[in-house]
Amino acid sequence: MKNLKRKKIAVYCLMILGMFLFTGISVLYSGDSGLKLLEKFKPYEPDTPLIPKDVKINPDFVAGKGEKIGYIQKVVGKAYVIHLGEKTAYQLKKNNPLFLSDTLVTSSNSRLNAVMKDKSILALAPMAKLTIAKSEYSRTLFRSKRSTIMNLVWGSARFIVKKISGKSDFMVKTKTAVCGVRATDFAVSVAPVDEAKKLSALNRFLAFLSPVQKAHALAPGQTITTVVTGQGSTVGLTGDIGGTTVVGSASVASAIGGSAASGASAVGASAAEGILGDVAPGLGSASTGASTSTSSAEGGLGGDGEGGGGGGGGGGGSH
Repeated sequence: MKNLKRKKIAVYCLMILGMFLFTGISVLYSGDSGLKLLEKFKPYEPDTPLIPKDVKINPDFVAGKGEKIGYIQKVVGKAYVIHLGEKTAYQLKKNNPLFLSDTLVTSSNSRLNAVMKDKSILALAPMAKLTIAKSEYSRTLFRSKRSTIMNLVWGSARFIVKKISGKSDFMVKTKTAVCGVRATDFAVSVAPVDEAKKLSALNRFLAFLSPVQKAHALAPGQTITTVVTGQGSTVGLTGDIGGTTVVGSASVASAIGGSAASGASAVGASAAEGILGDVAPGLGSASTGASTSTSSAEGGLGGDGEGGGGGGGGGGGSH
């Protein structure tokens, strides 16, 4: 009888462990408030340089190949672009055009704003890296069509996605999550997981099962993706497993590698707008009419929405 009882207990323990592993380590963050997650939007030093050591720095901008998909509206400090297949990082200046598959990098004390062909706004905070993996936009007299994929490698980025009348696919991808939107104002961060806290909670859970497993519980260099939305904005956040979490107005959610996205937590308009402003100062908000601070950028795109003048060649413009 005792042996049967022990077997049942062992089965229950294995079931609990399986459920824990399926839902992912992100459940350890469930006790955190949404306000705690907002700390992930501060700059973090990456484990490896954002610009690889074999890539040389060139202070003089050289345009990429193909069609222009946007242009740099503003640069503070030193920011760079690496064109597809090249081993040179060109320093960016105002009005420089952007091309498909460009990788944008900001240094520790720099940031940039860019205007895409569909008039959406992209902004990078200090110590961030992002690749424009896909940017397609077309319009007729009555309808428009957009398909955009941004790959955020590290750091924080803000997006003000312009509403269009036709079909819209706009995604931000990271190593641990996918954010899908239509027309909204939001920010995404890729930051290191709080290893000390995660280890503590995980070890407490595994201690009664087998102390041998503790050394294999964590993957080195694990990151967490966090998304925060502005007022009136909605983002769908999907982790490596599980369904999509709907992150409504002025809310935050996260996802760790190998896990499902967490539930959304409301943080309030003041906290959400504060983070959006920290990531991209001066852009205002979509809900309060960001066009007041980006009207000059939209005008610079011209009638067909392509990159503004002065950026096709060398580094014209100023910081």
